[in-house]
Amino acid sequence: MTNFRLIILILVIGLNSCSKKKDKAELKKVETEKTVDKEKYDRFWITYEYPNNFSEKVEVYVSKEKDTINNQIINLNNGIIDSTKSRFFKFSFVKSKKPDTYSGIFSFYSEHNSNPKNVNKEKTLSLSIFQKSRDSSYYQRFESEASNEVEFELVNYESDQLVGIMSELRFIQKDVDGKDMLDVIETTMAVDNKPKTHNVGIEIYKLKKR
Repeated sequence: MTNFRLIILILVIGLNSCSKKKDKAELKKVETEKTVDKEKYDRFWITYEYPNNFSEKVEVYVSKEKDTINNQIINLNNGIIDSTKSRFFKFSFVKSKKPDTYSGIFSFYSEHNSNPKNVNKEKTLSLSIFQKSRDSSYYQRFESEASNEVEFELVNYESDQLVGIMSELRFIQKDVDGKDMLDVIETTMAVDNKPKTHNVGIEIYKLKKR
């Protein structure tokens, strides 16, 4: 079991390191941008109705080039969320005492939460937010471990618009021919609170187009 935990620790450190390097590498590109198309993506929800009171809500981003990206997915039976088939998040924030700053909390709900084989102690949830202070623009990463929630701060001197990327890294234990094995599952989604946005994280993390 000690070796098993060691393998998980090495994977966590390696995968998180790669993600942080990606943020830092793309930060220079963000800071050198002279103009940003603030309305590159339209963000909205589509509801699909099926027989037997089953429905599916899908959050989509549609670019000016008509590329479509599926983001959050919520499945409902008789109006009740089926947590085993849904992947979504919620967040809220309020103005803080710091200038141009908001304090908030972000919660992620995964279809994998109910899996009894989860190695919950090694689960990490991160939220990278594009911050806009009066003298610079940058990505800031907020992270929690063994939790479905993460606290964050939003800095935006222009408005209360939030633009970010969430990423959850989790491990699910499985038995293969009597041996302990791991499924490594990483979920990455765009996070916005306005219907029109240019979430540069979509390009940085190369979110899958439909």
